[in-house]
Amino acid sequence: MATAFLKAAQVFSYLKPEEIDYLSKYAQTEPYKSGEIVYSKGQPAARAYVLLEGEVVLRAPTAAGHGIVIEHVGPGTMIGASVLLGETYMVTAQCVTDCKIMTLAKSALEQITTSNPQMGLVIEKYLAAHYYQRSLGLMQMLEGLIRGAPIEDLGREPAPIP
Repeated sequence: MATAFLKAAQVFSYLKPEEIDYLSKYAQTEPYKSGEIVYSKGQPAARAYVLLEGEVVLRAPTAAGHGIVIEHVGPGTMIGASVLLGETYMVTAQCVTDCKIMTLAKSALEQITTSNPQMGLVIEKYLAAHYYQRSLGLMQMLEGLIRGAPIEDLGREPAPIP
């Protein structure tokens, strides 16, 4: 079952069938309820997550406790990639709906990328492209702030730039 989910995930769609089979041996699937926190900013990054069903919102917490929405993600998206990039999660991930999420432990991902550098490179290329797209969205949000957009509009689809 894990193999079928991994084949559908955007981050792993570049992998060969035998690489997906290898990776699926390390995956676990867990249910999460609407409103449940998957991980919090600053928490030690121990797992990467692949959203199989449902919707998750990624927020950067603010001093006031609200949090700026960075991204809404749906099925096939990898979240918690900080596990490969750093020691702690950079944002808080919270389920908007009931979700089914596949997890991959940091140690398993490190073992996979060490034993199969080509697979690791494919995953890293996906993550680089994903983070690049996210940074473009954040730049648009900043432009909205500069233009005086109301705080409740931050994180929503940005207005076209005139």
